[in-house]
Amino acid sequence: MLLLACFSSQATTTLSSTEQKQQHQREIFVEAESLAYNPQSAAYQRLVEQLVDYPLLPYVQLKALMNNINRKNGPQIEAFLEKYKNTPLDRSLRKAWLQYLAKSQRKAEFLAAYTNTGNAELACKNIEFRLSDPSEREVALTEVPSLWIVGNSQPKACDYVFREWKKAGLLTKDMVWQRLVLAATRGKHTLIPYLKKLLPENERYLADLWLAVRRDASYVSRGSRFPHKNVSKETQILIYGLKRLAFSHPDLALKSWYALEKRFAFSAPQRKEMTERFAIALAVADHSQAELWLDKASADSTDIELFRWHLAHVLRLGNWQHALELIEAAPSGIAQDLAFQYWLGRTYEQLKAGDLAQQTFNKLANQRHYYGFMASGKLAKQPSLHDKTLRFSPEQLLEVSNMPQAKRAYEFLQLGRSLSARREWYDLQQGLNEQQSLMAAVLADSWKWHDQAIFTFARVGYLDDLERRFPIAFDETLINSANKNHVDPAWAFAIVRRESSFMPDANSHAGARGLMQLMPGTANYLAKKKVGSSSLFDPKQNVEYGTQYMRYLMDKMDNNPVLATASYNAGWRKVLDWLPERDAVPMDIWVETIPYKETRNYVKAVMAYKQIYAQRLGQPSQVFKELVDMQIAPIQQ
Repeated sequence: MLLLACFSSQATTTLSSTEQKQQHQREIFVEAESLAYNPQSAAYQRLVEQLVDYPLLPYVQLKALMNNINRKNGPQIEAFLEKYKNTPLDRSLRKAWLQYLAKSQRKAEFLAAYTNTGNAELACKNIEFRLSDPSEREVALTEVPSLWIVGNSQPKACDYVFREWKKAGLLTKDMVWQRLVLAATRGKHTLIPYLKKLLPENERYLADLWLAVRRDASYVSRGSRFPHKNVSKETQILIYGLKRLAFSHPDLALKSWYALEKRFAFSAPQRKEMTERFAIALAVADHSQAELWLDKASADSTDIELFRWHLAHVLRLGNWQHALELIEAAPSGIAQDLAFQYWLGRTYEQLKAGDLAQQTFNKLANQRHYYGFMASGKLAKQPSLHDKTLRFSPEQLLEVSNMPQAKRAYEFLQLGRSLSARREWYDLQQGLNEQQSLMAAVLADSWKWHDQAIFTFARVGYLDDLERRFPIAFDETLINSANKNHVDPAWAFAIVRRESSFMPDANSHAGARGLMQLMPGTANYLAKKKVGSSSLFDPKQNVEYGTQYMRYLMDKMDNNPVLATASYNAGWRKVLDWLPERDAVPMDIWVETIPYKETRNYVKAVMAYKQIYAQRLGQPSQVFKELVDMQIAPIQQ
């Protein structure tokens, strides 16, 4: 394979000319979109003629059709949907067209155009139309359960279909129970009173029990509230409540379990489930009974999270001989995990088996991973990055860049429409083989679309092209702001890489925004004034507040980067709760016992990324040499 060659000067001139034409077409495209409400106008037609070879022309046509959904335009709409079937251009128009046909009661055309868009209202209309056809009715009714057995309410458009289904005698008691469980455990609990009415009279109390336990898991602590009439269903509710209670109130959960198991014949799988749940919950809480439950649960389990917490608990107690026995007794797949191999080296070290410790660390140090870097730190060696830039030919890259979805994604990026660009990009990747996917990752990187390059490399499993997977992006902004706020630039890059993968418009469900995923409230606090939420999508402002926040956390956490990193994810007050009360503990053990799995993995990832960026930025790369000697001590606020 050849590395992508540089373009000749003549090609560069051609590319510049092409780009100028595309920029002009982008301006025409935006103007044409504004006139798409009247596609018959001369002005619109004149603009469209200039877009004949422009990748986003179909989106102008789409907007024109969306603005003019009527019977007259039916043939054009159907031709467009057929041409762009199962693409981003299809979905919005098909939904609007189906809604129009359903409202107009145009049954035959609706059924001909229908595909599952994920819209429950349209899915119910599809079944409704088919119910009127005797040859289709039986099959259509078999599709109703998938719409009915959900944890939330369905739209009113489904009422007729559900009534016909019930009238046909197809709603069973088991289906009601399935939906009740979904509503109680993962859906809308407000659906429970409705479902209660559908249960047999002698089982309606079960709906009340579900509702009570959903609202307050401690309701299971009074076993007398469970009358022992429908034992298998009552135990299902009890297990749900006990699993929640085990983490929120472990002592009450244990007391309740001991009492309930005398009255209820819990199944073997339920007992196993609760044993593992109690083991992990008690280990997280550093409970006095944790060891008892961990030993019991580990005896017949292959769950790596259970074994990880068992090991973490033993490490917290400083029982290195027991730690060695645990690792040696673990199933082979778990024992070979990088975490367990690191702790095997640490146990050898603590048990004065120096040669075995050296051998274990030497083997592990070849891994580009948190534990591999920890092993390198133990050996005082330069961490191994295994950086292998992907090699390919220009033809391989051109094959993907010339695909219509890639061209449309690129144009949307130039127009600043990242959501539309991502839709096209996801559609592109559905039809690519592994080699083409790698070229897509390279292409995204060349566009400085770093998040998609990172995600695509990860999805394919090619992890050694560090230049593209760990880009030096927004470098001037990040380095200047980090230095200004006296934080390590490598750490700042690592936070951005973990938080957003360099996606400037990242927006979490919780409301965190931008490159460093800042909450608006945090920015307001740092700025001591109201900061416009949308301004956090601006890389410069986001990084400025983000590095200020990093400095703030370092000040709170006694300049400890591990604690500050944990605080960036979980909040500094929560991290203070996790600190040892008296004696300092080694950093690696403290990290292993962080109660929140998300924060535990976050800290490991950011520290590993910090090492990679330190080397990429040419900084002295002693990140893990410092970490292996670090102690986590109480902090006085």
